[in-house]
Amino acid sequence: MSKEMLKNLIELVPEEDVDVLYRVIVKFVPEVIPEPDEIEAFTDGRKDRLENGTIPHNAINWD
Repeated sequence: MSKEMLKNLIELVPEEDVDVLYRVIVKFVPEVIPEPDEIEAFTDGRKDRLENGTIPHNAINWD
């Protein structure tokens, strides 16, 4: 079976079953251990969000 055929089969899955399919597929993806700089970036981002909050999507001038 080709990847293209698998993609086409996924398109046939009803929307309410996509979550189940996702959980099954994720089990086949190898887990990657994050690098120290990735963990630091994640931690810095979390700290910044806690200290400064977030901006609502519709408050951004996209023009």
